[in-house]
This record gives sequence, structure tokens and C-alpha cells, in this order.
Amino acid sequence: MRRLASTTIVLMALLLVTLAAAPGVSAQAAAEHPAVGVWLTDGSPDDTTDPLDLMTIAPGGIVTIALPDGTAYGPWAATGERSVDATFLASQDDPEAGFVGYATIRTSIEVAEDGQSFAGTYTIEFPAAMAEAMGLPVGQQVGPGTVTGQRIAVEPMGETVPFPEEPVE
Repeated sequence: MRRLASTTIVLMALLLVTLAAAPGVSAQAAAEHPAVGVWLTDGSPDDTTDPLDLMTIAPGGIVTIALPDGTAYGPWAATGERSVDATFLASQDDPEAGFVGYATIRTSIEVAEDGQSFAGTYTIEFPAAMAEAMGLPVGQQVGPGTVTGQRIAVEPMGETVPFPEEPVE
């Protein structure tokens, strides 16, 4: 009985060590994924007047995207050596009604072999009130749309000039 108890304790300790080590391995693998970084993205590559967005894919499965009318947040997961799926929630407001809910944006991207760009597709599911106003069935995903991205690289500061002096009034 005593031997069984000590064996059980050793097995439990090994299980705890294994479980504790597993997230570190996943986090390390996620930090090394080529999608991790900051990207200038275009959700309408065919529309040259559409403003670009700024997306951050962070280690640990967090993604944020700065849109012209707000910020979207969500998780991401690697689906391959250079591919990622992500889901964003973006707050939706009506000028008269105020907050109407969150749009759900689902995307799949593939990072180029050089790691400097990506291409992918996305769908959008609008909040119920917006979907009804647009004549869409509630829960319907619109798309797919095309998205492209260019990595933002660290650049040296370069030659500097002094800030202009403020005029005295």
C-alpha cells in the first residue's frame, strides 16, 4: 500500500510538470509563427479609396485590428506552418440607436514564404439589428472578401531636424 501511494505521488508530480511545460512549448511555437507581428492590411484590395487597417498578431493567440471606425479584438490560432485563422469582434454603432452589438469577422490568411506579406479571405456576420436593417437573415455571414497585408518593419530614425518653434501670440 505504501509503495502504491509513493508511485501515485510520483506519477501525479510528473503529470503536473508535463501540464506546466505544455503551455510554454505552445507559447514558444506561437511566438515563432511567421504571422506574429504588425501588419498594414487591406480588406478591399480592389478599392483604392478604402482606408488601410493596422493589425497586430501577438504571441499567445491575441490579435487586434485598428479599423477606421474602431478597434476589433480576438483570438488567432495557427492552422499550418504559415497559415492562421482569426476571429475578431468589432463594436457596431448606429448614429441614432447607439451600440447595436458586435460584428464577427472570421479570417484565414497565409503568410508568404519571405514573411513580409500575406493574403487571405474573410467573412462578416453583423449583429441582429444591423442584419435585419440590411435585409440579411440573422446569423448570415457575408463574404468571402479578400484581405492582404504587408509587414511593418523596424526602421532607423534617420536624419533629424528640430521641431518648429511655436509662434508667440
